[in-house]
Amino acid sequence: MIIRRSSYPSDLQEYNIVSKLPGLVCRGGSCIIDSYGHYLTKPVWDKETIIYAELDMNLPAACKMEHDAIGHYARPDVLELKVNEK
Repeated sequence: MIIRRSSYPSDLQEYNIVSKLPGLVCRGGSCIIDSYGHYLTKPVWDKETIIYAELDMNLPAACKMEHDAIGHYARPDVLELKVNEK
């Protein structure tokens, strides 16, 4: 997503702050990343476009079986991590 200073409405309450921003506020960098964190598309910079990618809809379930961040790993009564600093 590209954000330009002109993207903000001129009647914005804090437009005095916006008016001091550079013409290009955010260069973009949109991309598509799979459940394992691999890039399916490269980041798109400095242009507006629509990006597409084929998604493996079974991948999120497989990824959750490896690390379930909101499930049993988040339960201190089930999982405890101890570090021996010796």
